[in-house]
Amino acid sequence: MGNDIAFETAFQLGVVLIGALTVSLCALFYLRRVRLERPAIGTFNGRDIAILVVFLATLPEIYILLPRWATTCLLALTFVTSLSIGYRPLLRPTTLWLGIGILVGLNLWLGRTMLGTVLGWQVFWAEGDIIVFLGAIAVANLYVQGGMRLRHVAWFALVLAGYDIVFTAFVPLTNALVEDFLGYPLDPSVGMRIGLYDAAVGLGDLLIYALFTLTSYKAYGWRAARVALVLIALFGGVVPSLAPLIINFVDARADIVVPVQTWFGPVAFLGYLWMRRRYGRERTMREFLASSDVVGPARTPLLAQGVG
Repeated sequence: MGNDIAFETAFQLGVVLIGALTVSLCALFYLRRVRLERPAIGTFNGRDIAILVVFLATLPEIYILLPRWATTCLLALTFVTSLSIGYRPLLRPTTLWLGIGILVGLNLWLGRTMLGTVLGWQVFWAEGDIIVFLGAIAVANLYVQGGMRLRHVAWFALVLAGYDIVFTAFVPLTNALVEDFLGYPLDPSVGMRIGLYDAAVGLGDLLIYALFTLTSYKAYGWRAARVALVLIALFGGVVPSLAPLIINFVDARADIVVPVQTWFGPVAFLGYLWMRRRYGRERTMREFLASSDVVGPARTPLLAQGVG
């Protein structure tokens, strides 16, 4: 039993670190080189954060209540939309839509035909991971290039910290979602299987990590981005993954469900306060684009020049 717990903990730690750092670094690579089109709808503000929190708070209930076919359709629409917006500046329309169709269609097929063996599960997870990675990178850049600032992300993470612990420890909604999505197509998480063990990190967590990295970099450059990545690795990866060795987060199926943002959210907020005190005012998007932190010519000009 002790060896099983140690292996499961190490496996979860590896999956979370790879997922969190991969999506954060790839999103940063994208931010430095690619500009997304965005309608001129004004500056991102606190009201937008409130709307986003309400949306994310109600979305899990919608997933639980909808029949499986409707949930799959909703997830397919979500991923198709994010991928089409995020990679339109990089690919010709024919290539873009063919790629999206192959990714989504293949995941649906794998979820129905390949889950009888460990290798089949691994192929299913790996293909789904690509979709989730690409989607998280696109959405994070859409928000940040649209004006989201580090202070928005810090408050967002802090609010989600409270939400996460309530709906994991007191209302088992997170546990129900993990069980409901496991083995179904378009699972909104990054994960892998070894033997009988599955380890995963949710799309929402990955999105927070990418947003924290991008807004830190946009606000203050590489010095802040390095701080963000260290905090993500320690309090988004190491601490939550090791927590089950001390605190019992194991449900009836022996799947470990840890409220990740409860650990990361407060630290992200404190990290924001420290960076603001040390580095001063955040740069706007206009100032960021004019800095040396942007690499090469923009692929597509940003339409809203005054966004934050």
